[in-house]
Amino acid sequence: MVRTRRSLLAGAAGLCAAAATRPLRAQEPGLFGPLGGDEFREPTAVLTVDLPQLQYPGKWNPRPGAMRELAVELRLRTRLEPVREPSVVTADSRKLFDTPFLYVAGEGQLPALGSAAETALGRFLDLGGMILFDAADGGTDLGFERDVAALLGRILPGAALTRVASDHVLYRSFYLVDTPLGRTNTFDHVLGIHEEGRLKALLVRNDLGGALARGEGGLFTWPCTPGGAEQREWAFRFAVNILLYATCTDYKADRAHVETLLRNRRWR
Repeated sequence: MVRTRRSLLAGAAGLCAAAATRPLRAQEPGLFGPLGGDEFREPTAVLTVDLPQLQYPGKWNPRPGAMRELAVELRLRTRLEPVREPSVVTADSRKLFDTPFLYVAGEGQLPALGSAAETALGRFLDLGGMILFDAADGGTDLGFERDVAALLGRILPGAALTRVASDHVLYRSFYLVDTPLGRTNTFDHVLGIHEEGRLKALLVRNDLGGALARGEGGLFTWPCTPGGAEQREWAFRFAVNILLYATCTDYKADRAHVETLLRNRRWR
């Protein structure tokens, strides 16, 4: 597993360094807000990152291409160089441990993954990974939320999904974001499991992937309601924040040095 640990260390160092080169911009009214003074600064480093999605029996991909579109936006907005086609992984694959981020989308019920898969996901979380669960129903069906809560209860005994506070670093890891918008704005908060000083799991119930995905013709597949294009932009901003937090954890909260972050990582 040496390659896995090196992969994480390189990713954390690069992402945190990238975040450090660009200051936060205050939220402004309107669609995009003003550009900061260093928007066109020459990049100091390029880091290749992956945004893997978990494949499982059932509706594992209700918003095809969502991670691909997020990769495009990360390339445009940050110093990162995401892979052109994010990976699809299974819980029994060694590729699961190549990055500390995992995207799990679903619509309706989340089927049982099996004891071996749950053990692997538990190890992924214990070693420093974060799983983003994305409910494609957008708040109309609690089946996925219920099954995710049950899954996390098995792989993280004693832990429970609770509301993530609005002042959590997740909302300012790159952009200043007030509300975790997606295709819908049904919920004004996200749910998470916070242990050992970090978010191990995050459940977004506003259908984040539905705001990101495009069809083959290049148009966005699903409308964002009720806020339209502005709501979609804030959904992208929140998605960028999630990815940076998954790798840098509380970097923006304590201004810790990158080396300290790496020493504190438990990934092996």
